[in-house]
Amino acid sequence: MASSPFRHARNASVPPGAAMSGPEAEERVVSAVVEAILSHRIAPGARLIERELALASGANRSAIRNGLIRLAHSGLVELSPNKGATIAMCSPEEAAQIFDARVVIEASTVRSLTLNASAAEIAKLRAFVEEERLAYEAGKMEDARHLSRRFHLLLAELAGNAVLTGIVRDLINRQPLLSWSRKATKPRFCGNHAHSDIVDAIERGNVDEAARLNTEHLRELERELRADRESAPAKASRTTHSSDQEFS
Repeated sequence: MASSPFRHARNASVPPGAAMSGPEAEERVVSAVVEAILSHRIAPGARLIERELALASGANRSAIRNGLIRLAHSGLVELSPNKGATIAMCSPEEAAQIFDARVVIEASTVRSLTLNASAAEIAKLRAFVEEERLAYEAGKMEDARHLSRRFHLLLAELAGNAVLTGIVRDLINRQPLLSWSRKATKPRFCGNHAHSDIVDAIERGNVDEAARLNTEHLRELERELRADRESAPAKASRTTHSSDQEFS
């Protein structure tokens, strides 16, 4: 049997006495699936197994189902009466729409942040970009990719619009579905230099430049993911076994 994609999650252990149902349990289900996607441990089209999710989250069947419904609403999971729950597949058209949405929304959050950023917020961004740089330099690719995605979420959080932050989070979480790979080597595109340039523009208070640099960065990432997707061979989804409980 293939290893569970949830076995090596950052927060794999369930706290003693944790609720098996309710919002807390549902959130653990959501977190387990999102982290597996972001860490490239589970491929688009892969079926989700109830037993594996139960072990990873400590949630009962009702909480798992509710968590999967939340993931479906975010576009990360597809629910089918015939196939059960599977990781969503993302078409080229959907990929383009995701980046179009990010460009528009992040231009707004970056402009707002640039107009209002405090010295403490600039320092936080500087420290974050340096942590990202060190992760890439050390070859810690899972940590580095996590930080690269987290940078854009941090910009939205510091801008102070909770609604837009939630939308950006959902869009970023779908990014690994656009070009899935298990490669652990350093990618051709990491974006750390672009992130540093964006912070420079924010610190100078140059609203137009900060927004332009972020847009150019996102478009470069989009081109890279499109090229990876077009050059990569088709990847078979993870197989399941007759003894595993699937969702229907």
